[in-house]
Parts: sequence; C-alpha cells; structure tokens
Amino acid sequence: MDPEKEDAIAVRQQELTLGEAADQLARIVEAGYDHVQGVGLWLPTSPEDFAIPDFSVVDEDLRDAHVTKNYYAPNVFRLLVEVTSSNWSDDLGPKVECYAEAGVPAYLVADRKHDEVLLHPDLADGKYPHPQCFERGQRVPVPESVGVHVELPVDTLLDG
Repeated sequence: MDPEKEDAIAVRQQELTLGEAADQLARIVEAGYDHVQGVGLWLPTSPEDFAIPDFSVVDEDLRDAHVTKNYYAPNVFRLLVEVTSSNWSDDLGPKVECYAEAGVPAYLVADRKHDEVLLHPDLADGKYPHPQCFERGQRVPVPESVGVHVELPVDTLLDG
C-alpha cells in the first residue's frame, strides 16, 4: 500500500480511537473535570518546551492555567492519553519522562504497534513506576488520582 494512504488510515484510526475514549470518559464532566484534544501541555524544562497530547483530562479551570499560545500549566492536567502512530517510540519513551517531570498524575498509551495499553499511574517523586500492561478483552481502570472512576475497554482504545 502507498505510504501516504497508510498514514491517512492510521490518522483516521487514531481519530476514531480518541472519539471513543471521549465517549467513555463522559462521566468526567460530572466529576468537575473536562476533556480536551490538541491542547498543549507546557513543560517546565524551558519556556519553549511543550507537548500536545492526543487527549487530556483536565480541571474545569483549564483557562486559568494559560501560559502562552495554546499551552497550559501542567498542574491542571489529570490524565494524558496518547494513541501511537508512526512516532510510537516517542509515546513510549521521552513522553513518559516528560509527563512525569511535569507532574501529571497518570499517563495512558494505547500502543497499537504492540497491541496493548500501558498505564503509568501513581506518579511519585517525578517518576512513574513500571507501567501496568493491559491486553485485549481487559478493561483499564482510570487511577483514583484522576478523580473519576471509569474503566476503559482495551479493544476500544486500540481500535476506536
């Protein structure tokens, strides 16, 4: 298949997955949180450092945490979700460290390359412990540190 078509299919699959995740997390609004896509997380390593997670669970007062452009202070982010695509190694490597250093309580990766979901819960001392791995047929419990009790189906996170 043509590489451009493969990329377009992967992007569409990622969009479907994120839409399904948003549906699954609808209860977060009732708990006083919100969910956003395409919003930048300002990283404290330097004034120009930021990341744009695929999906974020944030405090309702996100707008009060505006830093610059479309970037917001990390203290309002509760859960970050990445759905791997062609740059899957970034989601599994550098982003884990960056998000932990920024103080985000939990990080979830729908790793389509390896057909599993990784959950980095329970941030402690600027690091996540070893991730919890979930396979097809299982459900991923959103950590208590996020502030809402939801379980996300692995198949939905991987397939949309």
